[in-house]
Amino acid sequence: MENLIKDWKCFCQGTQQFDKSHFTYLFHEEGIINNVNQITQFIPEQEKLTQVIKDVLSIKEVKDKVNITDEEIIFHAKNFILEQVSLLENLDDELRRATDNFEIKFVTPTEFESHIDDDIPHYWLFDEFGDLIRDSKRNDNEVTFAFFEALYGIDNDYYLSWYIAAPLLEIKINLSSYYELWKNNCQILLLKDKLLILKNT
Repeated sequence: MENLIKDWKCFCQGTQQFDKSHFTYLFHEEGIINNVNQITQFIPEQEKLTQVIKDVLSIKEVKDKVNITDEEIIFHAKNFILEQVSLLENLDDELRRATDNFEIKFVTPTEFESHIDDDIPHYWLFDEFGDLIRDSKRNDNEVTFAFFEALYGIDNDYYLSWYIAAPLLEIKINLSSYYELWKNNCQILLLKDKLLILKNT
């Protein structure tokens, strides 16, 4: 771990070059929670980012069940979709319809997984929102790019990384509902007429 942090410092200071993927699992090693500030010291909004990352890492270690009600899950699931839509101006008609009107359905792992590889609105929305995030970075230098890769690597989750990285964007995003779903082991998939919710318990 010390070597990876050392590599990160050299990379940020411009004394050594690495592929950005070298830092994908920068936040994975045991004890990293006590070294977050060594990583964020090279990033704007260090104080905000350090605290959020520490919170995420702490929860990741212990989250193993759902701790909110179904009503709260539904609220956050809907809000997560609506928050993305509110920031996207040019959705095509099919995606707009899918995000405007859907039935909420709690499902089994088997039913959920049966749609994972489908061509569904969930992934269309993800692509649109991801493009918005990438176009909204205040800095788009190598260090910022590598830092976003490291945030993704925390749980191999782009939405979680964007939740953490919100202070680094020119636009104001609020992915707190996604964070609530994540920390309560809930996953969602948006189909053309349904919003599937899986409670991992």
